[in-house]
This record gives sequence, C-alpha cells and structure tokens, in this order.
Amino acid sequence: MNVGLDTYLSAFTHVKRANTRYGLAPHKPILLLTLVELIEKGIVIDNRFEVNVDLVGLFQENWRLLVRTSHQSDFTQPFYYLQSDKAAGQGFWHLHPNPGFQINAHIKSVKTLSEVVA
Repeated sequence: MNVGLDTYLSAFTHVKRANTRYGLAPHKPILLLTLVELIEKGIVIDNRFEVNVDLVGLFQENWRLLVRTSHQSDFTQPFYYLQSDKAAGQGFWHLHPNPGFQINAHIKSVKTLSEVVA
C-alpha cells in the first residue's frame, strides 16, 4: 500500500486526544510537530526516532511556544498512546522495545523510556 503525504497530514490532524478539564490534550500534536521539525532540520534522516536530548529538548521548546493551557508538559505521554492512531487504516507509530523489555503501558520517566524503547 502506497500511503501519500495527504494521508499522513489527515491522520496527524485527527489524532485521538484526551478531553481534559483544560480542553483537548496537546501532547500528541506537539510530539508530531517536533518529529517533523527534526526531519526538516536533518537531525533525523530515517524512519526511526530515538529518545535523546534533541527530541526531548525540542519537544519542551515547542511546548513552551505553542501550548497556552494548564496542561503539564509530559514528553513521555504520547509515546505509548500514539500506537492507537492510524493512517489509511494502518498504525503509523510503533514502539520497538530493546531486547529483554516489553512495553505494556505508558512509561512515565524519560530515563526509563530511553532505556526501554529502541
């Protein structure tokens, strides 16, 4: 199946977002914008994102610039939950655990996330 840019644009603009007392959660859109920015800057050149200083730092910077609600900046939150979103009926976000690890729930620590996710 050949999925085009328009398919991903639609998927990214329609990600499932939790409805909180502050409104829709911004975590997934901020992470996706951060990933696109890393690709545009040439920091990420393949279909693989690592939990590192570039990713966490840019996520935090985008959060400060774009989020105007009282939501807490939680970099780890969208990692697990993005797996349920789809583009053209197919999941577009997959977590690959390092050998000896499993990912069965939201990992709430950046350090643990970086150790568990390949």
